[in-house]
Amino acid sequence: MEYQYLLSGCADLSIKLWDLKAQEEVKGDDEDPDWRYRRQYEDYDYDNPRQVFTNIATVPRKTAHTFGISSIMWWPFDTGIFVSASFDHTVKIWDTQEMAPVHEFDIANRVYLIDIRGHQSNEMTASALIAVASDQPFIRLLDIRAGSSAHTLSGHKGKTLEVKWHPTNPFLFASGGFDGEVKVWDIRRSNNCLCRLDMLKTSSLTQHDSHNLTKASVKAHLGPVNGLVWDESGTTLFTAGNDDKVRCWDVASSLAPPINRLINFGPLTRNKYPQTIPILLSSKLELELQYLLFPSDNDDVFVYRTIDGKLLSRLSRRGSKNHGRTSSMCYAGPSSGTYFCGTMDGEIVTWVPSWPTSYDRQAKLELKDVLDRSHLVKEANEILANDPFLQKSFPT
Repeated sequence: MEYQYLLSGCADLSIKLWDLKAQEEVKGDDEDPDWRYRRQYEDYDYDNPRQVFTNIATVPRKTAHTFGISSIMWWPFDTGIFVSASFDHTVKIWDTQEMAPVHEFDIANRVYLIDIRGHQSNEMTASALIAVASDQPFIRLLDIRAGSSAHTLSGHKGKTLEVKWHPTNPFLFASGGFDGEVKVWDIRRSNNCLCRLDMLKTSSLTQHDSHNLTKASVKAHLGPVNGLVWDESGTTLFTAGNDDKVRCWDVASSLAPPINRLINFGPLTRNKYPQTIPILLSSKLELELQYLLFPSDNDDVFVYRTIDGKLLSRLSRRGSKNHGRTSSMCYAGPSSGTYFCGTMDGEIVTWVPSWPTSYDRQAKLELKDVLDRSHLVKEANEILANDPFLQKSFPT
């Protein structure tokens, strides 16, 4: 992957393609040569950014879809293809060069989310599958090469809000439903549901049915499940629900139901909308510890440490017009530390690490010089105060 281009599905039903390596300068009324160095400080104008990414292609409004675009993804193996889904009951395959649809699937229900199987095995790329979460209690698998629906997996007791393919096993994926259940599926099995996640199962010693499939209801959350993300190894699954909870599950063993690790992510998470939310993990290769990015309903993005759920950062947008919860998130590429967030008010926000600039270094040097001088003055005053000769010679 090049990690150069970004796709966005807009509220006006248009689709836009952005070049992340090309930025346009936005000219202001007054020229400020130091604006680059002051972008991290309070006096930066967040309502009027000085640079924007270049929009290189646009599918006009109501041309791509007739209702809201709910999901859009690059084809994992080729940026010449991307896939979009909509509340207009369709999933469309697009040619990036022409920015035109080449195939359309009629799902007959509102589509909340799609996920494309991204396993690199030659065997599996011969059959490219898209998992679809829709306004029905089943998951539909679409075969792009055949141009038809390949499989339907039923088991939820309401609409499905989330689907995520396993990162290393091309036959497994997880789904989250309006019924509060999270299921792990194996598409090779005649009984496709491999297990259900039980929030009461907190250790391997907890009594349970051997396959956890015979109970009438097994809850992962006390509310609709609208967020799922696997770690890179596929041994840990994070889930989010409308009960304002984020849970971490140990799914290392396929012989027993996953274990709730009981990691407490604190009381600040707000998640009350029964719509898909993007929760995201940082790359394990970038930092010593891994972090979870959670978009809260209060418009902030919380950054948690996955090992213990500790809140490390709260990403808040500044400015008078920057208000809108995050509806999509994606990673900018390996070793970048950069994330893009699409918001309900029509903005795409870039979050980057706070690397020190030459302006910062100069400010620190000046501060150090001031502190050193004040320290020397303090020492001189102490010497004068404690010297008996000076006290006799210069009585006060």
